[in-house]
Amino acid sequence: MKQLLLSLLLFLLLTSMSFRSCTFTRLPPGWGSSVRGVAGGQNDYAGGGTRKAATPSMTPLYYNIFVGSGGSIVRSVTNNNQISYESVASGVTHDLNDVRISNNPYQDDVAVVGDSGTVLISDNSGIDWTIKSPVTGHDLHGVDHSYQLYAVGDSGTILYLNEIITGNLVARTSGTTRNLRAVTISNTDATHAVVVGEKGTILRTTDTGFTWEDVSIPDTTFDLLDLSQKGIYYGTGDVFLAVGSGGRIYKSTDLGATWAQKASGTSQTLRSVYFQTLDSGVVVGDQGTMLFTTDAGESWFTDAAFESPVSRNFAAVAVTNKSFNTFSVVGDSIFIVSDEPVIFTDVKPEHSDVPAKFSLAQNYPNPFNPATTISFSIPSRSHVTLTVFDLSGRKVATVLSGELSPGTYTERWNAAGVASGIYLCRLQAGDLVESRKIVLLR
Repeated sequence: MKQLLLSLLLFLLLTSMSFRSCTFTRLPPGWGSSVRGVAGGQNDYAGGGTRKAATPSMTPLYYNIFVGSGGSIVRSVTNNNQISYESVASGVTHDLNDVRISNNPYQDDVAVVGDSGTVLISDNSGIDWTIKSPVTGHDLHGVDHSYQLYAVGDSGTILYLNEIITGNLVARTSGTTRNLRAVTISNTDATHAVVVGEKGTILRTTDTGFTWEDVSIPDTTFDLLDLSQKGIYYGTGDVFLAVGSGGRIYKSTDLGATWAQKASGTSQTLRSVYFQTLDSGVVVGDQGTMLFTTDAGESWFTDAAFESPVSRNFAAVAVTNKSFNTFSVVGDSIFIVSDEPVIFTDVKPEHSDVPAKFSLAQNYPNPFNPATTISFSIPSRSHVTLTVFDLSGRKVATVLSGELSPGTYTERWNAAGVASGIYLCRLQAGDLVESRKIVLLR
């Protein structure tokens, strides 16, 4: 039943295509309840820390970013029908609540928000992260960006960046103290945006957030939790779908000025909405709820064959690979559904135990000045990288990168010219990753 459920989900997302048998894979349960958000489906043409324009001669990759509790970030990359996963150092320990990948294939920018005003930015497809200087202590729940950035959160918090990489966060006055949950930027004019939140709250701006018009639903007995992802109606105008508690679904075709409720057929809380095409979309929510549309959100339906265990609360859904029709669904674990066989080249649970024969020893001496010795063991021939990051997630040095045979190795890192502080030493060998804190004390 579970396999049929997700297969039919894919069928609806592909709009009018003939049904094809799908493969369904549930990733290891170690990722469980810590996973809170997913974004994906964009072309990753970059090969490093700088933006690179896409060209026809370059082979596109597709990637997802999963975020969760304790500052956890997991990055997946899909190349043809092979998917690899790795945990990525975020540099923070706050819970992370939402992630948005650029819809522009010429950008590699990713934004993540979390508790205590946390905003993280990556300009290389989620490999390295920079922490933006916080301007609020409130928890943030929603983010969107298109060169500039909006982030929203508790107590009416709205933050703005005029340029996602170099800009500084500033607070905008929202005019409400209600908790805000999601934000989406206009496709046609980036100075326009829509925000939704608790008690039917809907706000809209036409001047990059300097002023906000309150167009909230008069009924305050329910909360709005998500907006349709920016880019799904690319080039077709500003159409928005908002979903929330009590099975509520609202649609706007005029940049959020007016909203019409659409019948959902459920009273369950709806937590995420995703559209793969203009017409075909899916909403997921509590107690196994999945709703589908093939007419751009005008009507929504379920089917007995779509029933899922009521213990399964779906939190988010996103595309994994557009070319191979592969999708990720976040529930009590991460699920992959695809109409092509999928090969997992590096499936790594976020909190899995490290195999006994793979180890990264504590550096010696520690603290050190200016050089230290780092030892590690690998159980099989692998491509090994040994990298040092600062606590903001910025890469400081690559100590080693190359193919190594099984064995124990010792590398020496000379930190001359590096400032005193606490750093993270990260070892990756194939599908195995381990990190240790090291202290440079001058």
